[in-house]
Amino acid sequence: MRKLATLYFLTLLSASGWSCLTGSIEGKDLRSQKTISVRLNSNQKGTVLVFLSAKCPCSKSHEPTLEKLAKDFSDFQFVALNSNQDEEESFSSKHFQDSNLSFPVLRDAKAEIADRLKALKTPHAYVIGPQGQCWYDGGVDDTKDSSKAKEHHLKNALLDIRDGKEPKEKNVRTLGCVISR
Repeated sequence: MRKLATLYFLTLLSASGWSCLTGSIEGKDLRSQKTISVRLNSNQKGTVLVFLSAKCPCSKSHEPTLEKLAKDFSDFQFVALNSNQDEEESFSSKHFQDSNLSFPVLRDAKAEIADRLKALKTPHAYVIGPQGQCWYDGGVDDTKDSSKAKEHHLKNALLDIRDGKEPKEKNVRTLGCVISR
């Protein structure tokens, strides 16, 4: 019975989300230096896309939080994007190779994905459902320094989705550094 209820709520979520992205995204993984393709609908629960910067202190402060979320919500696929046009690829590669992130960090070399999603700052997170619907769009939490967060917006959205509910907050203000185009 619980499985049927979860399936019903996931169907409602699918119908209620606005369209984000479908198919695959491709780019150079700044951690492994390999070009990879990530299927956005390869996971039943959804994909968390988060825009990160190698030079933004706000983005850096959220890396441990995002890594913990990736571990705690392993039923979701996590992918980071680096779209800042003012960051040299070698600088960004070094940073993300040294980071403790376990998920790919793709270089969005021309900020095409950032433009398509209208991502403005780092960190900016999206939760994309299996049909390409956007279940969440906004900040990871309520502060530029993740260690001082009182509200955990992305975590709460993931909990709601995992429990078969529509996220209470679907669009939350993003705090951080502007993604330079």
